[in-house]
Amino acid sequence: MENNLGRNEVRALIFEIINGMSEGEMQQLLKELEEGRIGNRRQCDRKDFFRIIDYTVSDQYYRDFIQDISETGLFIKTSQTFSVGQTISMTFISPDGQKPFKINGEIVRIKNDGVGVKFKIESQVQTMVLKSYVDMIQS
Repeated sequence: MENNLGRNEVRALIFEIINGMSEGEMQQLLKELEEGRIGNRRQCDRKDFFRIIDYTVSDQYYRDFIQDISETGLFIKTSQTFSVGQTISMTFISPDGQKPFKINGEIVRIKNDGVGVKFKIESQVQTMVLKSYVDMIQS
């Protein structure tokens, strides 16, 4: 597709594509648009998870709440201002109350109410701990 299309041409092409969809495809598209998932499909489903998290960004300490989590990342509810690409070091307590778990990540999404973080997996152990951690969370 040509990148120099005007707003009206883009709109016309979008409507043309939508008009060729089945009702089910249109419903799915609507759902994905409402969830903001178009172009940002996650590898793993997020689970709602409201828990305190301690973290540092640029050597500053913060304490906020996790809103949801998956094996690959999480969303932190915060009013702090961060930038996409910043490194974040996180410490949180597992759902079964065991010792704190530490992991690094990268801020990959900024929203009005918080930040999306992708975990930086540095070992197979971290992968297993995260999988176990997420599996313990009740949906």
